[in-house]
Amino acid sequence: MTVLTTPHKKDIQTILESEQFDTTFYLANYPEVKHSGLDPLVHYVAFGYKEHKNPNATFNTEIYQSLFSKIIAKNENPFAHYLRNKTNTLFFEKGLLQNYSHDILTKCLKKLKNYALFDEEYYKTLHKTVQFSTISPTQHALLHGIGEGRDILSPHRMAQYYGNQCQKKLTYTPLPYTPQAPQPRSIGVFYHTEGNSFIQELAQTLATALQQSGLNTQTMTEKTPLARKPELCIFCAPHEFFFLDGSEAWKQEDIMARAIMFNTEQPHTLWFTRGLIYCLMAAGIMDLCVQSLPAFAQFGVPVFHFDPLPTPHKNTLTNADKQTALFRTLPPTARHAAPPTTPLAKRVFDISFFGNISYKREKFFANHASFFAAYNCFLYYRKTDGPLTTQGRYAILAHLPRYIAEHSKIFLNIHRDDNHFFEWHRMVLQGMAAGAVVVSEECFPHPLYKAGTHYLTETTRHMPNLIEWLLDTLEGQQEAEKVRQNCFKLFNNKTLIRSKKQDLASYISSVWAKQQ
Repeated sequence: MTVLTTPHKKDIQTILESEQFDTTFYLANYPEVKHSGLDPLVHYVAFGYKEHKNPNATFNTEIYQSLFSKIIAKNENPFAHYLRNKTNTLFFEKGLLQNYSHDILTKCLKKLKNYALFDEEYYKTLHKTVQFSTISPTQHALLHGIGEGRDILSPHRMAQYYGNQCQKKLTYTPLPYTPQAPQPRSIGVFYHTEGNSFIQELAQTLATALQQSGLNTQTMTEKTPLARKPELCIFCAPHEFFFLDGSEAWKQEDIMARAIMFNTEQPHTLWFTRGLIYCLMAAGIMDLCVQSLPAFAQFGVPVFHFDPLPTPHKNTLTNADKQTALFRTLPPTARHAAPPTTPLAKRVFDISFFGNISYKREKFFANHASFFAAYNCFLYYRKTDGPLTTQGRYAILAHLPRYIAEHSKIFLNIHRDDNHFFEWHRMVLQGMAAGAVVVSEECFPHPLYKAGTHYLTETTRHMPNLIEWLLDTLEGQQEAEKVRQNCFKLFNNKTLIRSKKQDLASYISSVWAKQQ
């Protein structure tokens, strides 16, 4: 028979009132307690803490007792002591995140545990060498797994989640607009100077959209002095910005907790996982993929689908670009900038493509090499050996894709792998805005851009048949012209342009209002 002393009863009352004892967790991790005949909380207070058992997934009894042994009263339960004194004894087993507080990490832990793409059992099964007796799989994923470059998200959960999202019919619906809503006095859109050039392009696109929405906005980098910190920070590609050198000063908790993260990566990549910790900390999240937003919304923060309407304009190359071998390979008729309105019949290239090499793309171009050989093509894909920066030998690739698209009839989109996300940057900004007809594999649905209307889709096996029809038949040529005119009509829709500006201002206001 277990006799409860007065200190025991006091500790039980403290823990009960906190509502932080997780009975399900306790029994799942210590199944022998079921056979003790004791209530799990009673067992923990009377015996469990002495056996280094934990009351929930976030509190480590042994570590807390070791840290605060000199101030915990004799026979006082460590968890009860923590609950009574937590404002003076900030505690958390922080792993690789030592610079962040217990409070923000606890919030991150709760968000990750409920994140639609995370499965605690999957993580535990995948990393069998990790001992989870004193730390939950979710806690390990947050504090160690992300920083160690481990896979933390479940492929099954991703397939199930995105499969369900792609079944939903998407239509564009403007956000509620409040003209007098408070806004930050200054906004900084950050990108890393050593990162990919297309991230800088996205940052500049976002900054321009914010400026057009009436907001005081500048682009900033990791080199921006902290003294110039704007009221609201938006970090483009957090997986890149915070992992490249020079950004340490911007990792401060008070900055993270008030910032917006602009995610540009797809969840099945290591880069997405790298940036996830900062999305968990953020005050708001933006994404190019509308299907990713409901999962982020589970974090309890405002989310926003960023898909600005591009402005078709003639793209010019720099003098440095024109000194490169890539430019010198162009035929004379392609060495002068051409406006997006250039008729398809007057364009130099039949087909163009830009992208990093992958097995799927290699197989596609190898299988159809003889087909492409019969047309005038510009096909560029390279083996990834680092970011495509705006300086050095790859600098031209920051401008060349759209420049070539303005000289192309068809702009191809072949997915890197079997995850068919809507490639907004390639398909819309580089292809459609250049007046080329985008031919793509099937993509996730998009609220504005519809397959068969603004771009055309086909399987990789039959894509040559579609391209041949578009290039070599009158009916196909007419369809190609119809598709690109549909894009121009969308880009020039003044009502839609005004609405998209208001959407962005409304979103910024929703994030800002929560910080006041």
